[in-house]
Amino acid sequence: MCKKIIIFMITLCTIATILSGCYLFPQEEEVLAPPLIEPTEITYDVIEVKKGDIEKRITGTGTFVSTHQEPIFFKNRGGRFKKYHVKLGDEVEKGQIIAELTTDNIETDIKRQEIALKKARINYQRTKNSGGDKYALQMANLDIELAQITLEDLKRELEEAKLYAAIGGKVTYLNNNLSPGDYINAYDSIAYIADPTSIILGHTGSNVSDFKVGMEVEVKIKDDLYKGEVVATPANAPKDADERLKDAVLIDVEDLPEEIGMGDQASIALILEKRENVLVIPKRVVHNYMGRRFVKILEDDIRKERDVEIGVETPTEVEILKGLEAGEKVIVQ
Repeated sequence: MCKKIIIFMITLCTIATILSGCYLFPQEEEVLAPPLIEPTEITYDVIEVKKGDIEKRITGTGTFVSTHQEPIFFKNRGGRFKKYHVKLGDEVEKGQIIAELTTDNIETDIKRQEIALKKARINYQRTKNSGGDKYALQMANLDIELAQITLEDLKRELEEAKLYAAIGGKVTYLNNNLSPGDYINAYDSIAYIADPTSIILGHTGSNVSDFKVGMEVEVKIKDDLYKGEVVATPANAPKDADERLKDAVLIDVEDLPEEIGMGDQASIALILEKRENVLVIPKRVVHNYMGRRFVKILEDDIRKERDVEIGVETPTEVEILKGLEAGEKVIVQ
């Protein structure tokens, strides 16, 4: 009986504990619905298609060079190089010595021959004064002629060892690979002299093939613009043209200022194509995928793709031939 009472009391305590524990948990709150988020409005950076002018041009620089550059070389003989008498860039006059060859003992031989000529003349006079016959006088006179011829040959040989300027101007080239004692063949050019009174604008570069004879070129010297015309290109350079100009485009500039000289530079611009009053858009908005060219446009606030046909193209702009109309909006990004 007592055991039953104990079990009853334990059960009663357990139920009381369970019932009292329900009050220990917090009361559940009502779950609220999440607030509605307005979708972010998508905006695009666009430009309006407009008409304008576009031109494709080549730009670069040119240097004024002489149209007359005279090669300087030994004509009558070769020999061992001795020295130059001028430096690169020097202004020289016609007839001024440029270079010379070694002459060994020619100067000494000339002095000896001058003495031999004097002796021959003295011998002739002595023969004449002593009453020598005509044959003796003829022999003495022949000795004079022979000595004179030999002397002239030596002087000519000495003179041929010196190289003179054929024209007045500026030394634009020297073969600085020559060292004293190096052998030079006759007609090997060792210097060039340029006439500074006749100059032309020369341009070289990877785009020379785009220039054609007769094309107009815009020439800018400092802040002034001048009209130029292509008069020669590498494609039509004559075979005997100056080697240093064969790879250059030569441009004749009208009304060139007198102060412009050889070595001065100018900016040039050659217009290859030009269109006026056409549709023009920035090149960066035109997409290219596997040969397909298209733009992204905004039509009724909806982004769409539109294929386009391109005309004149520059590094920054393109001409639109088909695919767009003036006033349409093209997406930049």
